Amino acid sequence: MFPNTITPFSVPFMVERAKALSLLFKTDIVAPVSYVPLLKNNIPPFVEKFDYLKVLHPQYFGLPSLLWPLRWITYYIMCFRFWKNKKPDCDIMHVEWIYPDAYAAARYAKKYSIKFVGVVHGNEAIEYYGKKSHKKKYINAFKLLDKIIVVSNDLKHKLVNEYHVDKNKISVILNGVDLNKFPVIDQKKARFKLGLTSDKIIGVCVARLSEEKNLDILLKSVSLVADSKLTIYIVGDGPLKKRLEALVVSLGLKGSVKFVGPVPHDQIYWWLNASDFFCLPSQREGCPVVIHEALACGVPVISTTVGAIPDLIKDDRFGFLCEPDSVSEFTAIMKKAMSQNWGKEMISAYGRQFTWDKVAKQTVDVFRSVLEGDS
Repeated sequence: MFPNTITPFSVPFMVERAKALSLLFKTDIVAPVSYVPLLKNNIPPFVEKFDYLKVLHPQYFGLPSLLWPLRWITYYIMCFRFWKNKKPDCDIMHVEWIYPDAYAAARYAKKYSIKFVGVVHGNEAIEYYGKKSHKKKYINAFKLLDKIIVVSNDLKHKLVNEYHVDKNKISVILNGVDLNKFPVIDQKKARFKLGLTSDKIIGVCVARLSEEKNLDILLKSVSLVADSKLTIYIVGDGPLKKRLEALVVSLGLKGSVKFVGPVPHDQIYWWLNASDFFCLPSQREGCPVVIHEALACGVPVISTTVGAIPDLIKDDRFGFLCEPDSVSEFTAIMKKAMSQNWGKEMISAYGRQFTWDKVAKQTVDVFRSVLEGDS
């Protein structure tokens, strides 16, 4: 769960979190990578720098999905070799993925009485929609952890009620935004920069083109809105690109929906500032950082009641939400958003409260509670 020279654009928010934490205490970043012998593996160097962060990439043998229950073993062996069967030079371990990462590393750390905190970023991180047979591994992993950070109240509810985790062991810390990378810019200036028409109603969606984002709902809603003034720009790439492009053609939306493709993270603010609203019809989410980014730019959000989105869009001043998977409901809130008189300054003031520095300070508070024995 960290970018590297092979996959530099993956999980950019992880870099922001690590940078903010590194400003508060000495942080060693270890981002293991899996490999398969005899196959051509794209492996980053053992030591590299990301921004100013030093990152280590020890390797572990990646087992096939058939051997999923045993994946923690090769990860554990990697820990054994990396720390040379000695006590790691740290007071606390903070791990961003539960299985096999936290499961294996916690088993190693416990030998030396090192405290352990794990983070759950979303449903995929606990295979909530995956194989039920895998659930026991996550339950056992949570038993090994001293504290668990989740990015939404929805995830806390699931861990308590379905993974049998003590609620007092869980802290909810929402994600954040780098305010320097997401400034508030005049809409006309942003549209001029991007070559967009100034008199259109523009909605922007920044998302991976994949199943969980439910982008077919967005396209069908645009067809039902049937307003020639509306244009939706979809920023991102993914496995469903061809299918979604075909749906645009079949719905007759070639003039109303534009696929922008991937955009560097530090350029997305232009698209957000150019928009009248941000839209994300997801079926499931953790705490989508792009919601934070839209709000920081003063852009209202139309989305669904999944993950941490209801924790962020608490009332109609910041956007409108509906249940996932409903074309009619998403169409209704889109129409409502198009006619709403939004307060850009008020939205940006609200959104700019959620910073990575604040996330880091809340995380350190969790660390302190663990080290001081508050369990």
